[in-house]
Amino acid sequence: MTILIHLSDLHFGHAFVPQIGELILKEIADIQPEIVVISGDFTMRARHSEYAQARAFLDRITIPVLTIPGNHDQPLFAPIERLTRPMGRYAKYIHNAIDTTRATSGWFVAGLNDNRPILPGGFWSRDQCAWLARECANAPCGATRVLATHHQLDWAGKWRPAGMWYPARAREFLARCGVELVLNGHTHIPGAIQTREGIVIARAGTATSNRTRYGQSNSYNLITRDEKQISVFVRRYDERAHAFIAERAFTFARNDKFVNRNS
Repeated sequence: MTILIHLSDLHFGHAFVPQIGELILKEIADIQPEIVVISGDFTMRARHSEYAQARAFLDRITIPVLTIPGNHDQPLFAPIERLTRPMGRYAKYIHNAIDTTRATSGWFVAGLNDNRPILPGGFWSRDQCAWLARECANAPCGATRVLATHHQLDWAGKWRPAGMWYPARAREFLARCGVELVLNGHTHIPGAIQTREGIVIARAGTATSNRTRYGQSNSYNLITRDEKQISVFVRRYDERAHAFIAERAFTFARNDKFVNRNS
């Protein structure tokens, strides 16, 4: 069994809750997953000071980490920079490559930026799709192919909060690439489903900010995989215990077409 920890929507800045951030770091150190994936919104308003705090947080994680930006990681109060270099600050502080991959013995994770400086995010360019197809084709045998993106791939036809523009088309494309697991954040509401294509979609809540929604607490996802199933465990912050506790578990049978293709 291999373990992946999925965080999202840290929101460094005035919304960040330091004591919860410390608990997250302790959870990672205690669990020792193969990889940590952070699916965007490191900052609240993409200020340099917020990015510096996010960088200091990442520097305390000693295992492999894959990151992608979120819509909040584009400068809001620097419109020219937002139009000309929307991910410049992210590249300076977090990772110099916006679309990137990371492989471990059990996971092959590709991060794909779906944010746009003017239009609501939730789509990839043709070049990005071609890049992802190439990367997946060269993924190590036996590793589960994972895509991390910020906006939700399944949004039940609701426009607010906006998700992927063409979710059915995106799912079909990812299935052709052999992507078996998709990780996203954005809504601050955790959950997991399995699509008709057999893809497991895991959405993380806000791990460390006070911007919780609809009665949800801070949370993150702990994800495991073996030969037969993928399980998504939502770990919720319990204020009374000042600890993260197991809240919900979602278990999905792995689709044979992915297992055979990725073996």
